[in-house]
Amino acid sequence: MIRCENLTKVFNEKAGIHAINLTFSPGKIYGIIGYNGAGKTTLLRCIEGLYVPTSGHVYHNDIRTTQDREFLPYRRRIAFLPTEEYLYQKLTCRENIELATILRTGKKNLLAKTAELITYFEVHDYLDKKFCDCSTGMKKKVQIIISLIGEIDTILWDEPNDGLDIISNMKIKNLLRYYKNKHTTILLSCHVIEFLHDFIDYCILIQDGAVIEEKEAEKISSLEELYLKHLNKDAIAFPFTE
Repeated sequence: MIRCENLTKVFNEKAGIHAINLTFSPGKIYGIIGYNGAGKTTLLRCIEGLYVPTSGHVYHNDIRTTQDREFLPYRRRIAFLPTEEYLYQKLTCRENIELATILRTGKKNLLAKTAELITYFEVHDYLDKKFCDCSTGMKKKVQIIISLIGEIDTILWDEPNDGLDIISNMKIKNLLRYYKNKHTTILLSCHVIEFLHDFIDYCILIQDGAVIEEKEAEKISSLEELYLKHLNKDAIAFPFTE
């Protein structure tokens, strides 16, 4: 169980997120949508513990993220996927995966689950290629695999389908359904709302750093309509007159 209470994060006197109150339950998939700069990434990073809140709190099973020693066991069980490439560019994909395995589990050999994910995402032929030489989609697959190393209770993925083809997107959905059935708490930030529509349980719309709508997915006929309902129509006015 994850709980945000009056969660606020301010950057240079500008609020990234403001007074957010949300509860996320195990065995559910939450889709977080909003325009660029709305606060989606800031929310995920506060929940993961990467950002310290300016005010308010994030609780993982009643342990605050700012209580470092008490929170550390929970943080180790979070599969966090940022939008940016964070792996070592000059190491091979295999070396990045092996290093992450050591850091997250203390074991030198790849876990059986990691090997299965390498096969699942068809990464074998790229393991000995430098990370910097891989395509955008292959880099994303490697980062997804690394995020799932170890025992996972929570998945926090920021734009997980960025750069991936349709088959890989289908594989991601199947993978997330598997973790949902394992009672994992899953939060996904995504701009491609079609990707979210058929498998999330709840949709959270963030605008200007605040939650403006939280709704069960089965009660939403169209995520696009939900989005547009709160959008200034001038923002999508066509620029050409001829």
